[in-house]
Amino acid sequence: MNRSSKKLVGDGKPHERRHPLEGGGVRITTFVPFHFKKRGIKKVIVAPEGVSQPIAVTDTPVLTPEQDRPLLKALGRGIYWQQLIDNGTVASGTEIAERECIHRSTVNDLLRLALLAPDIIQAAYEGRLPRAVSLEAILRAKVPLDWNEQRRLIASLG
Repeated sequence: MNRSSKKLVGDGKPHERRHPLEGGGVRITTFVPFHFKKRGIKKVIVAPEGVSQPIAVTDTPVLTPEQDRPLLKALGRGIYWQQLIDNGTVASGTEIAERECIHRSTVNDLLRLALLAPDIIQAAYEGRLPRAVSLEAILRAKVPLDWNEQRRLIASLG
C-alpha cells in the first residue's frame, strides 16, 4: 500500500496525485483547498483566504451571492423596533415583547442588530457577507458597539 497517499498536505494549494492500478489504469485523487462550515442548519463551502469564488466553471461562478433570509428578517425587526423606541411609540423592549408575544430576551437580541454598522447591514442585504456568517453566529458573538470591532468580528466569523 502506498502510505504517501495518506499524508495530509497542509500547504493549502490545489494538487492532484496519480495512483497506478494493477489493471493498467490510473486513479487520480485531487485536493481542493476549501472546507465546510456550519451556517445555521446548512453547511457551506468556505474558500481559503484570498479566494473570492471557491467554485468556478470557466469564469462563471457557480456560487452566486445569497441573502440570508433569517438574518434579514431579524435585522428588519430589530431596526423597526429600535425606531419604535426612538419615536416614543413604546417605552422599552419589554413592552415590545408583550405586544409581539415573544420573550424579552429575543427582542433584546434583535435590538442589538440595529446597532450594526451600515456597511455590514448593506452587505447582508446584498448577500455579500461571508457565507459562514449567520444570524445564529452573530447572536452568539458579543457584538461590540464600535463599528470597526464589528467588522473584525464579522471577518473572524467568516
